[in-house]
Amino acid sequence: MPSLPSFPSLPTLPSLASGVSLPGSAGLAAAGRRLRSIVRTPQKVTWRAVARQRFWSAVIAPFGGVHVEGEFDDEGPYIVVANHGSHADTIAMMAASPTILRVVTVAAQDYWFTRPSRRAVARGLLGAYPVRRDGEGAYEELRGTLAHRVAESMSVLIFPEGTRSKDGRVGRFHTGAARLARDFGIPVLPVALVGSRQMLPKAGGGLPRYSPVEVRVGEPIAPSDDVAAVSEAARAQIVAMLERPRRPAPVSDVHEVVAQAMSGWRGDAIMFAWGAAEAVSFPVMAEMSQVWLGVTQPRLLWRRAAMVTAGSVAGVAMTHLLSRSGHRPPAPWTTPAMRAATARYLRRGAQGYWRQALTGIPVKLFAAESGRRNLPLGPVLANAAGERAVRMAASTALVAVLEKPLGPLCRQHYGPYLAATGAVFGVALRAVIRHWER
Repeated sequence: MPSLPSFPSLPTLPSLASGVSLPGSAGLAAAGRRLRSIVRTPQKVTWRAVARQRFWSAVIAPFGGVHVEGEFDDEGPYIVVANHGSHADTIAMMAASPTILRVVTVAAQDYWFTRPSRRAVARGLLGAYPVRRDGEGAYEELRGTLAHRVAESMSVLIFPEGTRSKDGRVGRFHTGAARLARDFGIPVLPVALVGSRQMLPKAGGGLPRYSPVEVRVGEPIAPSDDVAAVSEAARAQIVAMLERPRRPAPVSDVHEVVAQAMSGWRGDAIMFAWGAAEAVSFPVMAEMSQVWLGVTQPRLLWRRAAMVTAGSVAGVAMTHLLSRSGHRPPAPWTTPAMRAATARYLRRGAQGYWRQALTGIPVKLFAAESGRRNLPLGPVLANAAGERAVRMAASTALVAVLEKPLGPLCRQHYGPYLAATGAVFGVALRAVIRHWER
């Protein structure tokens, strides 16, 4: 988010002291800072702070969410400064900051406050105040606006680079944030944002991408008349925090359990059994095994597709032979119209199996009907194998393509993923059954 630039040097407000740390214990220094500060009311949680944090937490969660390293202590308010590489930076900070901090931010007036839509986002959802990038009196105007908020124990979020970085390198820090800290008598709190630039880069635009954001909290820096030194100290902390390695992408416990169960030969056996069971009586189509289980081992998707196909052909053989002997396994979630259509498709022989691919009729009905008609087993298995392989290949290719961008999200939110895809499958299945009830 475009933010606070540097301003011409101004003297400290007459009513405010310099803010140099007092000698002695940390408690004495903190007490001295509070005496020099313009803060007039104690910190408190407000419904607006809670609403903003919960809203932005929900918005950013599907793209990886936010993980906080370090602690936002309760000695605020602060002038919070952070590196700036993305419009997602402010969202991440709003989601990560404890509600007691009640963070507000500043935004470039010539960008965020020129259009009603942007102004609504800046004001209503980010709690931002406009700042002019240049011009006489711009700093005094901003200071006067923010003074009321700081007096109410609100922290102020500023991006001292003044613009978003294109390559991720931290630019020079302008001194405006350090000057506000000096004039308000509150500390500067450095925060390093990792992953937000990958989520929503400045170059390229487009939709947000999956990239968990790490909010790394540094050590507060006492306000001082030497604003250049404070700015450089804050930048140095942020650069050092950015150099630490990024934590692994989060993975849900449910995903880890299922992935372990699907490893090696056990996964192959499960997929074979699923394909066989679906061709005998199981009411959930074989392709859903890839959607729910295959995605836990994405490198084995095609191997698992082969196992499901082999199991499906084995199940067709079993149902065909059982039906030829006068036994018909249960076929839940099927209709008389499906059975009648299957009989028409197989009237001319085993090549009728190819009609199964796009009709939504379960393959078990084809296997039962081919057995009832006493069709030769060889042609039945050849046609069934071809049709099952083509259909499984198409569905596996789709899963493999979608897994590339959505795989990390699936691994982090595997439980909700199962619930969502299960709901979609249930709706689609109900639509197929209703179609064949006409």
